[in-house]
Order: sequence, then C-alpha cells, then structure tokens
Amino acid sequence: MKTDTLSGNNHLNSIEQRSSGRKLLVLFSFFALTFAAIPFFYLIKGAFSGELDLIKTVLLREKSLEIFATTIALMSCVSVISTFLGVSLAWCLHNVNLRSNSLLAALVILPIAIPSYVYTYSWMSIIPNLQGFAAAVFILILTTTPYITLAALSALRRSDRAQLEVAQTLGLNKWRSFYLITWPQIRNTVSAGTLLVALYVLSDFGAVSLLGVDTFTRAIENLYRGSFDRSAAAILALVLVAISAILITIESNTRQRSKVISSSNKLMPSSAEINSQRSRFLASLLIGLYLIFALIAPLLQLLLRFISALPGIDYANLFKTALSTIFASLLGSIIALMLALPVGLLSSQASRIGSFTDKSLLIVHALPGIVMGLSLVAFGSELPIVYQTVALLAFSYALLFMAKAVGFVRTSFLRVPKNLMEIAATLNQSKAQSIRRVMIPLATPGLFTATLLVFLSAMKELPATLMLRPTGFETLATEMWSATAILQFNEAAPYALLLVLIAAIPAFLINRPDKSEESGVNIS
Repeated sequence: MKTDTLSGNNHLNSIEQRSSGRKLLVLFSFFALTFAAIPFFYLIKGAFSGELDLIKTVLLREKSLEIFATTIALMSCVSVISTFLGVSLAWCLHNVNLRSNSLLAALVILPIAIPSYVYTYSWMSIIPNLQGFAAAVFILILTTTPYITLAALSALRRSDRAQLEVAQTLGLNKWRSFYLITWPQIRNTVSAGTLLVALYVLSDFGAVSLLGVDTFTRAIENLYRGSFDRSAAAILALVLVAISAILITIESNTRQRSKVISSSNKLMPSSAEINSQRSRFLASLLIGLYLIFALIAPLLQLLLRFISALPGIDYANLFKTALSTIFASLLGSIIALMLALPVGLLSSQASRIGSFTDKSLLIVHALPGIVMGLSLVAFGSELPIVYQTVALLAFSYALLFMAKAVGFVRTSFLRVPKNLMEIAATLNQSKAQSIRRVMIPLATPGLFTATLLVFLSAMKELPATLMLRPTGFETLATEMWSATAILQFNEAAPYALLLVLIAAIPAFLINRPDKSEESGVNIS
C-alpha cells in the first residue's frame, strides 16, 4: 500500500514537473516573440507619428503607385522564372545520369553564398551600362535560383519512385509522369522555396539600388536619408510588410498536404536513371549555362579585378573588416539560436500555441533588412546605451534571420525518436531534464546548421548593416558597397571576393552532398 502511494506521488510530481516545464517553455517563447515584435511597434509608431494627411499623400501619390507596380512586377517575374529554372536544374541533377552529379549539385547551389549586390558589381564590371528592370530580373534570378534548386532537389530525393515506375509502365511519358506523379509530391516544398524567393526580391536593396530600379526598398532608403521626418519611410515600410504578410498568408492557405509515401523506396538511395545522349547533352547544357552566368563569370571577374587591385590593397583594413564581419555575424547567429530554441521546441509540438508562434515568426521573417534597420534606429535612439553598438547590429541580424533558425531547430527536434523521450520519462526525468539530456544532444547537428544559416545570411546583409553599424565599424559588405557606389570597382574587388570566400564555407557545410537528404527550405 505504501509502495503504491509513493508510486502515485512520483507520478503526480512527474505530471507537475511536465506542466511546469511546458509553462516555462511557453514563457520563453513569448519572451522571444516580444523581442521580435519590437520592429513592428516602432514602425507603427513612426508611421502614425505624423499627420493623417501624410499617410494619404504617401500612399496615393503617383510615384508610390509606380513603385508598387515595379516591385510587384519584379517579384512576379523573378519568382516565376527562378522556380521554373530551379526545378529544371533539380530534375536534371536528380534524374539524368551525369558525371559527378553530387559535385554538380554542390556547384549549382554554391551561388547561394553570393549576395545580389556582389552579382550586380560583377556584371556591371563586365557590362558597364547594365541598368534597369530587365537587368534586375537577370541578377535576382541568378541570386535566388539556388533556393528553388535546393528545395526541389531535397523533395525529389524524398519522393516515391515506386509510383513513378508504375506510371511509366502504364505508358505515361516522362513529362506526364512528372506532372501527375512527381509534381504533387514536391509541390509544397517548391512553393515554400518560391515564397522565400518572393520575400528575397521584396527585401533586396543592393541590386535594385545599383541598377537604378525604383522599388520599395530603394524608396525607403531615399526617404530615410533625405528627410528629417521619417514618417513617410515608415509608411512605405508598413506597406512592404503588408505585401509580405499577404504572400505568406496566400502560400499558407493554398498549400496542399503532400502525398503520403507508403513505399519503402524512399528509404533507399536512388540513382539517376536517364542515360540517353540527348537528355545528357540538354541537361549538361542547362547546368553549364547556369554555372557560367551564376558562378564562373562573376568569380572570374572578381579574380581579375582583385589581381588588378593587388598593388593598392590595404591588407590591414581588409583583415580588420573581415574580423568585424565574422564577429558581428557570429554574435547575431548565437543570439538567434538562443531565441529560436524555445520557439522551435514549442512549434515542434502539435499545439495551437506552437502554431501561433510559428506563424508570428514568418511575419518577422518577411521584414526586409532596410525595414528592420529603420525600426531599430528608432528603438536605439530611445536607448543611448545600445544605439550604434555592435550588439544592436547583431540583434538586428538575430531578428531578421531567427525564422530560418527556427525551421531547422523545429525539424531537428521532430527527428528525435519519441520513444527515447518516453524512456526518459519512465526513468523519472522531468521534461526539462529530458530535453537537456536527450533532445538537445540528438538535435545538435541541426542546431549547428541553424547557426551556420544565420551566420551566412548575416554576413550578406547590407541595408540593416548600413543603418545600424557603429561609427567606424565596417563590414566586408559595407566596404564593398561604399566603393561600388562611386564606381571604384577595383577597390571593391578584394572585399567582394573575400566575402564570397568566407560565405562559401557555411554554404558548403549546410549543403554538402552527404547531407543533401536533410537539406531544404525551412520556411513553413
């Protein structure tokens, strides 16, 4: 009887500990969301700090409508073409038997390390009169296609080949088989990648500014720099946030559940099966052309400019700037991981609160760097202790890219076998102890990937860095931007090349061939 009583008390204590642990997890998650809400608060405050007539004037003037049309047209063109090109590249890499498919896949995805403004710099060096809308479409397609390729390739490797083989035995050709069998299985992942591309185009500042295309980001920057009253800039920033939120809502509402894979074929490595000379030639041609435009030509131009600039390179400043870039980006990635851990853990559990935190962070993810910079300038001006500090710059990186970290954190926790947590519970371990001793050690590779992803993204971030960096604190991105803006291409080359080389390291670690099965776009 006494033993039963002790057992009952232990069971009650375990329940109480679990309940207490969940409350603590929810508390930490809302704590992270509170930080994420800071930019929205200051944007709304800035937008409505002026007169109401100003809002109507800014929104309804002809220039604003022109900017809106240009932004939407640019986003639509780049999203459609990048999706088509990215899926085509992924299909070729997955299905056509080429020499060194894994190496080609790594090379096709490697441009993810090259920011849009570096592409613009490289191609402006090749074509000096490169300007306008068509040029921006071209540059942004090169920049964003790897996101689609990475997503589609990951989905194709997880698709059920047994269904495809059955379709082909019934007489369906490869195009019909892809449309009826493969596409429904990869559609959700590809649509998440397309959403990521659309948000990237909306947030791009470097390429459109250098190419002279009036989009929301360029207009916000001009208003921020050219006017003491920043209410107009905040109003346009809120419009940009609203567009991003609408895109996320549409993608979320139209997303269809992927087909359930019931075949064991998904557990077996699949090799490319198409060996015809014509298919191999066309696939090689497509991949080769993309690599020439997206990788070989820009990097070759960077090298040539670097060699030309060798006599005048300030190596001390180059080294100092590289260290500053790494330090600020690493600090931002650590902060992002700390904020993402409770949110990712909560969203990995099927609950309304987890779903709410997940969707809330997607809206934060939609904030362009220039909007984040604008809001945190207002925030920092009220707190002199953090204004124009590296800490505030790193905090902006963490808020901008926390949603990316949450995606990997959530996926890593979901992959931890549930039976191990159940075993820990039977050993009278509390929820917090089970998470610390079981979940986190097993999820460490995914947490490392999340940190690398934020680190990579932070190194490439330009507008938020321009607005928030302390006086005298320069990064590789800002040094390159300062030189490029006044057409000093040789002087910009060392900073651009070093930025690409450093960014290529986390890009390779995230997408290396032996981890390709686990790679993907974690936005949804």
